[in-house]
Amino acid sequence: MILALALAMPVTAWTETRRSAMSNTPEVVLVAELPDDPRFEAYGADGRSVALDLGWSYREFSAFWMPFAAWKEAGFVFYARTPEGDLHIAPATRRELASIKALTGRNYETEYRFPYWRHYWGWISVAVLLGYVLWLRRREKARRDADGMM
Repeated sequence: MILALALAMPVTAWTETRRSAMSNTPEVVLVAELPDDPRFEAYGADGRSVALDLGWSYREFSAFWMPFAAWKEAGFVFYARTPEGDLHIAPATRRELASIKALTGRNYETEYRFPYWRHYWGWISVAVLLGYVLWLRRREKARRDADGMM
């Protein structure tokens, strides 16, 4: 069982882009790619115009590259990711979300639900390990009962 968990760790580290064995990091997930419209552009650090997307800001706690919890950080945000991977975000106000609804015809405030369940699968390994320990203890108790030991 321990060997299976040890072999699973590099696989989870390869498939997920978690920074370290223990992390509590803010993240942004894409909700909608906004249309090319000057109302949804901002200026980057270099002074050039950057197209923004609508995202959901959350914070994730992970241990051994497996997620154990996620919660809302800032909610709806406008964000842009640089080619170097740097993330620039700004909170989206109700007025801005209303203008997105007017432009696209979609109300993301009511349509979008963040999939928190995707960020709790790390608990499966804890449950499996606990089940294995309980199984070993019951097996040892059954062996002692069969041998007449206390």
